[in-house]
Amino acid sequence: MRQTFIKILFLALTGLYLIPSVSFAVPSFARQTGMDCAACHTSFPELTPFGREFKLNGYTLGERQLLPLAAMMQFSMTSLAKNHDNTGAKLMMRENDPQFDVLSLFAAGKLNDHAGMFIQWTYTNNSEQREDGSIRGHSQLDNTDIRFVVNHDIFGKNTVFGLNLNNNPSAQDAWNTTPAWGFPFNGPNLPIPGPAFATVIDGGLGQQVAGLGGYFWYDRHLYGELSLYGNANHFFRALSAGQPWDKHEVTRVDGRDNPYWRLAWNEEWGAHSLMVGTYGMQVDIFPDNTNPHGPTNRFTDTALDAQYQYLSDPHIISLQTTYIHEKQDYKASFDPTCSAGPCNTHDHLNTFKAKASYLYDRKYGASLAYFNTTGSNDAIAFSTGDNLVTKPDNQGYVVQFDYNPWTFARVSLQYTGYTKWDGSRQTDGLGLKPSDRNTLFLNTWFAF
Repeated sequence: MRQTFIKILFLALTGLYLIPSVSFAVPSFARQTGMDCAACHTSFPELTPFGREFKLNGYTLGERQLLPLAAMMQFSMTSLAKNHDNTGAKLMMRENDPQFDVLSLFAAGKLNDHAGMFIQWTYTNNSEQREDGSIRGHSQLDNTDIRFVVNHDIFGKNTVFGLNLNNNPSAQDAWNTTPAWGFPFNGPNLPIPGPAFATVIDGGLGQQVAGLGGYFWYDRHLYGELSLYGNANHFFRALSAGQPWDKHEVTRVDGRDNPYWRLAWNEEWGAHSLMVGTYGMQVDIFPDNTNPHGPTNRFTDTALDAQYQYLSDPHIISLQTTYIHEKQDYKASFDPTCSAGPCNTHDHLNTFKAKASYLYDRKYGASLAYFNTTGSNDAIAFSTGDNLVTKPDNQGYVVQFDYNPWTFARVSLQYTGYTKWDGSRQTDGLGLKPSDRNTLFLNTWFAF
């Protein structure tokens, strides 16, 4: 245990030592606007009202930079409550070892008075574990958001009209309730067992699809959007993460007319801001990703969300919640014998998340989050392969403590606890209780 804490201290101090301390070491958006990172973020990447305004105006506020470049780096160390199953096999390699995790490079800024971009390229040092147990890295295009905007007065109120091209449904959103930018903002980067089931909109399509759509932002109150998605191949190949399209790991959707929608109402008064909204997506997916022809299964995600922020000096309070209901129509793969396809013609999956954060003097933060996933009983659709799991249920919490020595740097200690794992509160076929999956994650994260 003593050696573990020495490693933790070494990791945190090393990360902070590498952080540039000069005043201009801030991301490209801050250089463009001439403002500190704190103008746009409470604690990055969570946005303030000004940060949302900047994003929805197409990243065009401020002066265009000759080289609108920025970078982000992360170091971490991860520990599991129990890192072996009943056969003695390890669940995760490199436990308690300091790791260089992620390097992201950004081309992000104003192109002209009507266009802006956010393009992220990421190298993940611990991306994939081979069969021999070794771990290799991988680089790829990450979240990308390119915008074109115009402003008009409607009934005497300023209205932004925008076009958007992105490669991750909800990455274009300006609130931290939707999946792409929701809490926790990061987690263990080592290959580590995680809950097996999530809704399609919650990370299931990221960097595998390309979406083009339009939105409006009326009087800083009403936001609406409609976008259509298809696979990021052919003309849109540059927006993908370099996936091999003939592999089962890639989701193949049918056509380029899979809709994503968003509607939100926003209020701001004094130090307070409040948003209530809805978002969702309907997507047709081929049951065999290596054969993108014939009938498809349809997944329809409908969500409600809300966010409240109180921003003052020195206190910041932030609350977010979202509920996603997914209808799964297995018209292409239903099998009444439960041998070659889902047992039910229709299943459902529900996800609820809630998070509360407090930040003092923009340096010391604490967050508490709760998550709960429930769904249908289906021995095929919700099986991890051992036939012991027939429901997707997961439940747990996240506790996180942050120290921000600068507005562009953070040291976090995050603990994730599970009270239910893949449908059960009991010991599973690997001899593991839900709490055996509990994870302690130390992270240093900075951008410049």
